Amino acid sequence: MYILSIFWQQKIPVWDRLISKWLLFIVLVNFANAFIQNDDPSEILDIQPKCVLDEQATFAISRAKTDYCKTYLKEISCEIASNPNFFPSSLPRFCPIKTYGEFTGHCNCWRIFNNASVSNIFAINHTCSDWFADNDNGSIADTVTLYRTSFVPVGTGFKPEAPPNQISLVFFFLVSGRKSLRQVKRLMRAMYSTEHYYILHVDKNERYLYRELSKLCDRYSNIVMAKFRYRTTWGSTTRLLAELDVYKQLIEDLKWNFSFVISMSESDFPIKPTEELSEFLSMFPNKNFIVGDIGNTTEMLESSETRSIFVFCDNYLYRLGHKKFIQNIVYEFGSDWTILSRDFINYVTYGDDELIRGLRLTFNFSALPSESFYHTAVINSVYCDKYIRHNLRMVNWDRKRGCTCFNRDVGDLCGCSPVIYRRSDKKLFAGSTDKPIFFARKFDPTIDENIIDWIDEKVFGIDLSDSALYLQNFYHVEDSLTKLNDISGALKSIELYTRTMLVKHPKFHPVRSIELQQIHAVFELGVFQGYTFQYTIDDRNDFEIFVTQNAHTNIFSDSIKQLDIGFTIDTRDTVFIDRSRTFLDPVLVTVLFEWKYKTNEDISLVMKDPSGIVVTRMLVEIPEDIPIVDVMFPEITTECMIGIWSMDLVSNRFNNTLASLDFLIVSVNEMETNNDDNNLSIDVNIVDKFWPIAGICSVRKDTNVCSKRGSKMKTIPYEINDCDQNRWSAFYYDVKTNW
Repeated sequence: MYILSIFWQQKIPVWDRLISKWLLFIVLVNFANAFIQNDDPSEILDIQPKCVLDEQATFAISRAKTDYCKTYLKEISCEIASNPNFFPSSLPRFCPIKTYGEFTGHCNCWRIFNNASVSNIFAINHTCSDWFADNDNGSIADTVTLYRTSFVPVGTGFKPEAPPNQISLVFFFLVSGRKSLRQVKRLMRAMYSTEHYYILHVDKNERYLYRELSKLCDRYSNIVMAKFRYRTTWGSTTRLLAELDVYKQLIEDLKWNFSFVISMSESDFPIKPTEELSEFLSMFPNKNFIVGDIGNTTEMLESSETRSIFVFCDNYLYRLGHKKFIQNIVYEFGSDWTILSRDFINYVTYGDDELIRGLRLTFNFSALPSESFYHTAVINSVYCDKYIRHNLRMVNWDRKRGCTCFNRDVGDLCGCSPVIYRRSDKKLFAGSTDKPIFFARKFDPTIDENIIDWIDEKVFGIDLSDSALYLQNFYHVEDSLTKLNDISGALKSIELYTRTMLVKHPKFHPVRSIELQQIHAVFELGVFQGYTFQYTIDDRNDFEIFVTQNAHTNIFSDSIKQLDIGFTIDTRDTVFIDRSRTFLDPVLVTVLFEWKYKTNEDISLVMKDPSGIVVTRMLVEIPEDIPIVDVMFPEITTECMIGIWSMDLVSNRFNNTLASLDFLIVSVNEMETNNDDNNLSIDVNIVDKFWPIAGICSVRKDTNVCSKRGSKMKTIPYEINDCDQNRWSAFYYDVKTNW
């Protein structure tokens, strides 16, 4: 393989030998761990360093939210800036494949005259003496250099080295997001066997998820939680620390007898039984299954931001500047989901040679470290002949949609992420039966659970008839009060409505006390249905109430695929994060519409108030991508805003409606209380039209309460049955997640 190196007015770099600064590194890592693990940053010494900071470092420090984070970024920036050998300039390669070390070096060089393109350099016949022509100071001006790397692709095929057998595996789950609880449990149910081991690292921010998943450890001795937890926000440098700590726990504390560790997220799902995976891996002892990209190395080095220095604090990934490429090694990039052998895990965790020490240091200050650390370590170490460029899973890539700056709110970088499999993607799995593919990603039951059900029935033979609906938790009584404050004002208004309906209903009146226990969003096959609210009434009876969204979406044209409205949108999977279509005094809303096929239709968005009066009409230009339009609300009185609004997509040419939807606006005034739970105030007639009550059930049924009779409100069913009889209830037995 050849790499073209392009220089613009740069001096020839002189690569210094590696001067290890491991004591300094240990100090910084301990400082970082103190930040990550310590919930009280004030306990850590506030150091005010004095040094000249890089422009990017200064910009990062200025944006840090806390004084502690500012100090933390300053300290690390100064240590790096004051030590030119902080990062290794060169590392040794220990790969035993002979051709890797042969015939490397400089091949030829060309001066680019008259802005000639790189593609034409071979037509320019100039020698290396042209480097310094008319340039006495030894700098390279507008030159192109060709290097031979002696890179030999390895691990590109499967060649069994042992007969099939059953071996013990460790499934390592890195999970986050309280919405994923049921999907994580479903994934573990599909993978579980007493012959294997399971360890879960739950993002340190996710207390609810950690609390609920910890209950599995009480039931199964081969399921444990990671001893140390980190904030593993997408792209964060702490991801690698979390993984290495888990590997230490496996070897030092748990002492499990295993052959491989398979890392997974809540977005993965198996497409073959675990027994088949175990048998397959047994034929490849000590191999490491890591997806490496054998593409354009120069392009990957640029796009991966390998040269950037990143530090994670305040739940944000800050860019502090640049570092040089490490010389003498081959960089590899790929998926951060791997299958690693026990021997290789020992090496990356405890190895003490110059190569692995240098890589651990470097990648602890890199974004997306797990997408390159293991890959680069295996290809340059004695394990390069134990490398298979495959992680035994298929991924749903759509580069156009998936490679966007969708995570700018969590870090100073962009990246790519797969899109969610949907029911229309079933055909993609047709060719996986006879291939070494055992997992697929990504899946999300709040977007499309139909595809997961299909795999569950096909592969595992699960009878999903009359199975539970998917629930996404928003609040639990064991959460802190700040969590209740964090839920949206719109959801608070819906909760206030359901509470009002309960306390004023003659079956429960008079109510001495009512306490909210849980809130769940309800999905059926990925389609949002509504919310359930669980309450304890009078300290003895628990009830769950289910409100369904009575929102209408009407598609009148065959050219329209979808029309929706909300605030925050997931542009990769074209869904809104909050699908309630309920807004609290909005200033603007976001409208999403998608075409089935391209059109030159001249269209407008028409917004009407609850009286049917047109308040906004705006012409919409149709872009190449899916149209996402922000619509400003007119300045009108609060009283006129409350109610059910409509949004129409209209053809200007024919003046006909292509699609329409409705949405609800409530007001802060409608949510005011006088700190007395029995005197809540909300206009139930407005909310009731959009959020009718579909069911109510009892968790601990009290016959005295349920037998009360009186005038019935039309929206609350008279019959109150047990919650374990309702598919929408959190107390309904879920065959998908229980085993």
